[in-house]
Amino acid sequence: MPGDIAAFGAQLGFTPAWYALGVVDQAFLERARARWDTGEDEYTEHYRYRVFGEFVASHRPLSPGLAVALYQLGEADEEPGMGGSMMAAIVWSPECPEAVLDMAAASGQRHLIRAVERRRAVG
Repeated sequence: MPGDIAAFGAQLGFTPAWYALGVVDQAFLERARARWDTGEDEYTEHYRYRVFGEFVASHRPLSPGLAVALYQLGEADEEPGMGGSMMAAIVWSPECPEAVLDMAAASGQRHLIRAVERRRAVG
């Protein structure tokens, strides 16, 4: 990946884990750069959530290992609100494994704990 696009990825908050999982790639970064350059959206977490959503949608059903890794990606995000949204998306996914539900239940984050309680109450 050319240095300038890699530097832009770092500016958007993409850590090595995003690349290792294959969530973000050069094609996405080029599209993101074009949007960034318009000045319409300067919130870096929007770009991270957008590519996360695209990745999840294109990898359905999620394997248990991928679901855990994506949950942990959200857990490590620099923006707690956006990271929490990523984690909640995995918790609410129909293929969410018990390991993720256990992590969410122990997270100390009220919205995740409630989501797990609701998931477990219905089945």
